Amino acid sequence: MRKLKLIGTTLVACGTLVATGCTTLPGDSAPEVISSYSPMPDVEDVVEPKDNQPSDLLLRDFFAASAHPVSDYAAARKFLTTERADQWHPERKTKVLDRVFINSDGAVRDGKITYRVRGNVLGTLSPGGVFTPEFTGYETTYEMVQERGQWRISNLRDAVVLDRADFFSAYEARDLYFVNPRGSMLVPDRRWVYTRQQSIGASMVSLLNNGPNPLLGDAVNSLIPPMATVRTQRTGEGEFEVEFTGLTGLNPEARRLLGAQVVWTLAGADVRGPYRLIADGTLLSEEVGETWRVNDVSEFDPRASAAGTLRAVSGGQVRELSESNADAVAMGGWLASNYIESLAVSSQENMFAAVAGMGERPRRLLVGKSEGAPQELLESKSLTRPTWSGDAHALYTVADGQEIKRFVRSGRTGNLVEEPVDAESVERLGPDARISMFRVSRDGVRAALLIDGKVYVAVLHDRERGGVRLGKLEEIGYQLGDTAVSVGWQHDGTLLVGTRANDAPVWHLAVDGSMARQESARNIAAPVVAVTSTGQALYATDGRALVMLNRDDSDPKYWREVPGLVGQRAIPVVAH
Repeated sequence: MRKLKLIGTTLVACGTLVATGCTTLPGDSAPEVISSYSPMPDVEDVVEPKDNQPSDLLLRDFFAASAHPVSDYAAARKFLTTERADQWHPERKTKVLDRVFINSDGAVRDGKITYRVRGNVLGTLSPGGVFTPEFTGYETTYEMVQERGQWRISNLRDAVVLDRADFFSAYEARDLYFVNPRGSMLVPDRRWVYTRQQSIGASMVSLLNNGPNPLLGDAVNSLIPPMATVRTQRTGEGEFEVEFTGLTGLNPEARRLLGAQVVWTLAGADVRGPYRLIADGTLLSEEVGETWRVNDVSEFDPRASAAGTLRAVSGGQVRELSESNADAVAMGGWLASNYIESLAVSSQENMFAAVAGMGERPRRLLVGKSEGAPQELLESKSLTRPTWSGDAHALYTVADGQEIKRFVRSGRTGNLVEEPVDAESVERLGPDARISMFRVSRDGVRAALLIDGKVYVAVLHDRERGGVRLGKLEEIGYQLGDTAVSVGWQHDGTLLVGTRANDAPVWHLAVDGSMARQESARNIAAPVVAVTSTGQALYATDGRALVMLNRDDSDPKYWREVPGLVGQRAIPVVAH
């Protein structure tokens, strides 16, 4: 695998931020040091205790105030007794519950009342805004007393607990961008950022400088050297300036990649450009010049969507749809001479990977251009639908539900050769765990797995001796239970999931497990055995046909059959 040549050797993840100024970061109990321009967050209109407020309502408002971490949770401390406010030292991790249920343990006795608080933990928010799914129950007690005639909390855990609605009202998800090992694509790192700060850009650059979240770790590169420092400010000309020191060893290729990291991180957070990027007192890139815009790094657009031909597999044939999807034409060559069960098309639309076979016959993995003879890579009793990394460097499938196979192109012969995959994280689920789908993200860094009807996400780490290691499995989408039967990556880095549940056949899931949203169920029937998407439409194979949902319709809530394949339960395929 090609490694990034940045300063003569491969760069490791970025290091610690050292600069001046301050801005508040999510999950931190104190402002993060960063820039000379970063006013204190706006904490007006944050809920406060009311005179003569009933104890249960005051406790409810305490949870709402806890969503604001400014000045070491100063807003929440107002709801505590004077003594407890001085002694409360919240853990750095915040628990986010689906709902907070409050019930008293009895009537007021001796001027005290105890409330039992219950809920289901959706996940935890760590310093740096990293959300980790949990799906566990939660229960604790809060004791309250009257102080100067007003109810206040006198006993509670050193923890911050938020209702989901309060969390979403105070934080928003933003993506940092790092670089995949081949230096060909940007990789999103989803973070939750406190919304009331006046310099979101300063926080995003600070988070970027501090490196990827622990799960990504060494699976991505940052072009910011470990000892670099950074400052940000909005100039008088309206440019957002990012000034680095410690970049003297970076070559032009590395500087362009760093510029792409910064520009797309800021643009995705709605930080208005143009961006002025400075390195050690001079321009970051002489080629780009003084100011950067997204057009200067458009080739690294992390949300670029596939705009190529829609294809479909039906009855062992591969069909190409016209631009309007009105006509479907069967493809020829080896794709016509074999019974095709499933198919993957590379992002350049010139390489096809197909699982061939039917009935009780073994399945074969065939790869090649549509013309000429394919290369046979593998034969097994069963093979999952193949999946390419976005730059077509690697191809994956799963043999017999348990053995993950990876193939990469040999620099010597040009053929695809097998590399080992360390899948110990799957093996820990037990000997009966079966992988029904394995889909690799566009950047090649993450994989989505369906195992016994549940959705998991894992990071693919390069191994020094070749091949990859599948990182820790994170289960997401607990709302689906074990009903998932298909999964696919969308261009924005979220997952589209098809299920066997009639009331909720299609879902959107965030990769960090923080969001699960049902798609329209109008005119779509479970089971949804295949899903995919482009920037213009969602495609799904339901219990009757191949249907689509246009994103740009004024009322995009009604699934319709794909015109060229009416009445056919075809499997949709788009370039990846």
